[in-house]
Amino acid sequence: MALSRGGPPAPGPGAVRKFPTGALYAEALQHPELCFSDPDLKHGKVEQSPVLGPKAISGNFASVFSVTSPGGQRYALKCFTRDSATLGKRYAAISSALGALDSGALSQPWPVGFDFLEQGVLVQGGWFPVVRMTWVQGTGLISWIERNLQDPAAVGALADRFVAMVADLEDNGIAHGDLQHGNLLVAADGTIRLVDYDGMYVPALLGEQATENGHRNYQSPSRTAADFGPHMDRFSAWVIALSLVAVATDPGLWHQLHDPQGESLILSEPDFKEPTTSLAWPVLLHHPDTRVRELADRVKDFVAVPCSALPALTADAVRMPAQRSGGNKTGTTSAPGGTPPWSTTAVSGAFTAATGTSAAGVPAWMAGRVPSTPAVPTTPSVPTTAPAATGFARRRAGDLVAGAGALLTTSAPGALVLTAVQPASALPGSQTAALVLAVAALAAGRRRRPEHRATRAQIAGLKGRARELADSARAHQRIWQEIHSLDAALAKDNAASDKKVQALQTELKDGLARITMHVNRRTGKAQQELAGLPAKEKAQLAAALEPVIRAHVRDRLRRTPIREARALTNMGPKMVTALEAAGIRTAADFTGVAYSTNQGYTSRNAYLVLAGGQRVKVPGIGEARATTLESWRQNLEQRARQSAPATLPAQDKARIKADIAARRRSLKAEVKQAETDAQRERDALQQRITGERTRLTTQRQQHATDIQRKRADLTRQQKQLAGSEQERARVLAQLADVRREAKRTLGRVRYARFVLTGH
Repeated sequence: MALSRGGPPAPGPGAVRKFPTGALYAEALQHPELCFSDPDLKHGKVEQSPVLGPKAISGNFASVFSVTSPGGQRYALKCFTRDSATLGKRYAAISSALGALDSGALSQPWPVGFDFLEQGVLVQGGWFPVVRMTWVQGTGLISWIERNLQDPAAVGALADRFVAMVADLEDNGIAHGDLQHGNLLVAADGTIRLVDYDGMYVPALLGEQATENGHRNYQSPSRTAADFGPHMDRFSAWVIALSLVAVATDPGLWHQLHDPQGESLILSEPDFKEPTTSLAWPVLLHHPDTRVRELADRVKDFVAVPCSALPALTADAVRMPAQRSGGNKTGTTSAPGGTPPWSTTAVSGAFTAATGTSAAGVPAWMAGRVPSTPAVPTTPSVPTTAPAATGFARRRAGDLVAGAGALLTTSAPGALVLTAVQPASALPGSQTAALVLAVAALAAGRRRRPEHRATRAQIAGLKGRARELADSARAHQRIWQEIHSLDAALAKDNAASDKKVQALQTELKDGLARITMHVNRRTGKAQQELAGLPAKEKAQLAAALEPVIRAHVRDRLRRTPIREARALTNMGPKMVTALEAAGIRTAADFTGVAYSTNQGYTSRNAYLVLAGGQRVKVPGIGEARATTLESWRQNLEQRARQSAPATLPAQDKARIKADIAARRRSLKAEVKQAETDAQRERDALQQRITGERTRLTTQRQQHATDIQRKRADLTRQQKQLAGSEQERARVLAQLADVRREAKRTLGRVRYARFVLTGH
């Protein structure tokens, strides 16, 4: 990490330069040989979009471009769109702090190398700073979780690595400032890379203010710019750790709580600002897994704790159960080669991959809730090798009798013919019968031999065992199909439950928005009237004061005789006498002047308007004198108004103020009642949604428990029937060997020779 200085400073002390927009940067980067001074960038290749030229990733403070140097090194080039007077100072401190880290002491290579180039890019004749950061090959956190959702062990391992990375930051007094999914990349080896160091705190920046407050879905509601220090990552670290541990423990929580259209894991800003209306907290706080409940309860309490008072994230708080007990974390998901698809090993592995179960066949949160399957002894099998059939041992009396009987039987027909007991024509028939009897006699003797009986018993046993194994193999495959059906039913039920939960979330958001709109409509007029009450009070006071003022003006005008108008231009005693004759004796006796145009003449007739509204034509009062009289009266009225009372009598004023106060209380009560009714509706909606969600969660857990119990029973049966196909093939081969050996050493011909020769 390095810092390159150069280029003109911002004009004037404390002045803020206007930085280019992302579009201006893109335009400049179309010619890297002109806009860069750094050799790698000057001769590099800027990644282009198909139509718009240089491809940019835009953020709040910068646009990021991909540039590949001639040597093949790829960089992320960060071009700032907003000036910061301390930008160079901050990156110098960050570069120094990260460069001083002992890479061998870190849990993983999370720091990413960068160079701050103060004279980085030339745009419209001016040089602007850039950050050249090594391009990180990795997967965004959300994408990585979705790809590895069915491998809880991998997600749990990532949680460990995240906690270890946070510990590295804590140990070195460093805080990132914006820990969130977009700044965490997972490399191919499962280690984490931390990017975007704009808001990073290092010890050299002690006393500075934060330049940003981080992603809203990961920050405490109480965080401010003053929370710039080694503690500012703690809330977001706990939130991310809770999310990873919860998903590793129960992958279904991702489908229930993650918003595919949102910018968060399973918790977001509304969950922190309005915990009482959150759908996520009830699910986490009532989860069957104790560790998830405890961790969620702790993080929820952090919402009300100042950032500076939060504890550091520790490994013990998020350690997986398998790690605590030293269990296996490999999470094998495929059956060993050559294992039948319905074998216990294959089914267990498939279920583990599909549902995140442990080696015992149950999810982590169900450990201890489903009885473990005891070891079942296998059915004893017949001997694995056939006895060596070496023939008949020695002749017995029965063998001699069978041989003598066979000999006598075969010689009897000839003897009878020779003795003329039977005719010669009957010899063929009798001889055939004799041979049959001789064979029967030998067969009877052979059957009585112990070697023959033992072989027959062995063959019968092998046949029976083969029949049993044939039924067992079919039963084994049937059980595997039942287990597969149970797994499919559980997955289908969970998917349906996830959709219902998402529908409830949507219903809650829409319902709360509807209630807010309704209460705004209901209180809108009242709020508007409340806002206008001060003006209304002022208007009523003015309206109540107006009669007093008019009475004062009339009184002053009555006390001003019309003879005082003699001093006016063109007004003499004769005109005053004419006015008095017309009934105008004081300034109050007329209110103004009206005119009418004479037909055929350019002059106008002037009429004085009396107090009663009548018009009079006073001889000698033309347009000029009428205008003079009107101005004289207006001046008198204006002076009278200036001397009129400025306020109402205390009693009248108090009455008006009391009326306004009463109206204000009424309107406020109306608004409060509307807000109370709205809150009651919100509470009822929240209670109903929470109850329905609790019911769905309970049903889901109960269904999962039932499925697991059935599965455990089927697995137990499988163990009893394990290897039936292989055993049956072995038994059939053994049966063929026994039959073949029996035919060779214990056959009829072999027995006849044994009877005759004794061998």
